[in-house]
Amino acid sequence: MTKKQPSLINYQKLLTSIVKEKYFSLLLGMFVSYVIASNLLKFLPKNIIFRLPTFAKKTAPTSPKSQIALKIYTVSEGDDLWHIAEKFYGSGFNAYDISVANNLDPSTTINAGQRLIIPQVTRRQQTVGDIYSGASTSQVTYTEGKYVVQPGDSLSIIAQKVYGDLYAWPRLLQANKLISPDIIEIGMILTIPR
Repeated sequence: MTKKQPSLINYQKLLTSIVKEKYFSLLLGMFVSYVIASNLLKFLPKNIIFRLPTFAKKTAPTSPKSQIALKIYTVSEGDDLWHIAEKFYGSGFNAYDISVANNLDPSTTINAGQRLIIPQVTRRQQTVGDIYSGASTSQVTYTEGKYVVQPGDSLSIIAQKVYGDLYAWPRLLQANKLISPDIIEIGMILTIPR
């Protein structure tokens, strides 16, 4: 009894035939797309203008009506960004906006006599006066240096609320001597370092 030899497949021929077949389909598809697009352009109204988005750097407005007066604040002894933001916005969370406007790192200390630009931005969550966490509760969530953990909070969410920086959560982890960022509970009082 003789065994049949398995038929050998010529992979090189198979590969070239597949490439030729797919290459033809690609060229045919591009040609059809070109014909359809050119015909569509003929039927579109002439007043439609297609513009590509521009990525040019924005410059300050030049007309007197659209100019915005920038506020300049001279830092006094004992000032920090949090308290300056509370003076101008009623929210210490706007300290992040001040640091961005002045190209300051949030951990940088500011010195007396230093001049800071106070940008015109919307006020974040109020930290001065009556502070409420929501319409349904009157529990204070943040006071000077302390934060009460709310439902749905995580260290990164708290860092966003307090510092305006989602990635500042390690500061909270270290200041509160927590083993893991996942071990916080509702009602827990966290120390907020400045």
